[in-house]
Amino acid sequence: MVNWDALQYFHFLRPWWLLGVVPFMLLLLLQLQRRDVMAQWRPLIADHLLHNMIVERDDNHWFSPVGASGLLTVLLFVALAGPSWEKRASPFSEDKAALVIALDLSESMNQGDIQPNRLQRSKQKIVDLLSMRGDAHTALIAYAGTAHTVIPLSNDRQVISHFLDAMSTNMMPRPGKSPESILPVVQRLLKEVTVPVTVLLVGDGATENSISKFENYFEQTPHQLLVWGVGMTQQQLDDQATEGYLSSTIAVQDVMLEQLASVASGYYQSMTTDKSDVARNYQRIESYLLRAENDDRPWVDAGYYLIFPIMAIFLLWFRKGWTLQW
Repeated sequence: MVNWDALQYFHFLRPWWLLGVVPFMLLLLLQLQRRDVMAQWRPLIADHLLHNMIVERDDNHWFSPVGASGLLTVLLFVALAGPSWEKRASPFSEDKAALVIALDLSESMNQGDIQPNRLQRSKQKIVDLLSMRGDAHTALIAYAGTAHTVIPLSNDRQVISHFLDAMSTNMMPRPGKSPESILPVVQRLLKEVTVPVTVLLVGDGATENSISKFENYFEQTPHQLLVWGVGMTQQQLDDQATEGYLSSTIAVQDVMLEQLASVASGYYQSMTTDKSDVARNYQRIESYLLRAENDDRPWVDAGYYLIFPIMAIFLLWFRKGWTLQW
């Protein structure tokens, strides 16, 4: 079925080949003139005698060697020019957009300002996101003072969920909060990936050093950054403190995380009590794939489709008497 909407993108990949039609069509016009016996004898024979003395050829119509040659010439040069109106499918198109999730496993993620705690709520949100994406390619990274690959890109959602459930803050070898440590790990994971990928950072804080590192990395790569902030803001904690709750809780560094997303031309999303945050992150992942595919996927060369009509026209030269003398 023809996608008529896609025809608005019709263009030629190698349009200069169309110039080759001009000299060939001029040659065909000369050929037609040479085969016009009436035109050749008109300067020598009076018009009232010419029609009675000349027997005209019966091939002065389109279904002739000259007409077929003209059609064949046009088709050949259109094929060489590379007509195109759609792009090739992405290697990940059938599995939706690829995603790398980096989950903060520092000690602050054990705080209970959101129930049951920040880490458990983050896991629940990630599971919801995985459910929406289906069996799409996803990788999982854990970070605190250092970052480590939990599972490389995989489209097995059950395996990813199993590893995610086992993650805890006491499994990290070095304490601290270093989001920038995920960048070398991401680079290794995506070494063989040729399409843009979304990196989703799930955590409650960052540093000035994180911001500069993320800015440098995402300036040099085509990937997208999404930051999912976990925990209550300082204003929310202050409101809770007036009622005697959460007085010792460290607030999520939402301003720092927003800046982290901004310098990487990404998006910041705070964690909500409903699933609206999951839906927004999912939409951003999918819409980024469409934009990335539109920019990076090669155009399909539809000139190959013209090979079949060209071959069919060539079969006419097997007809008896079907010749063309140049």
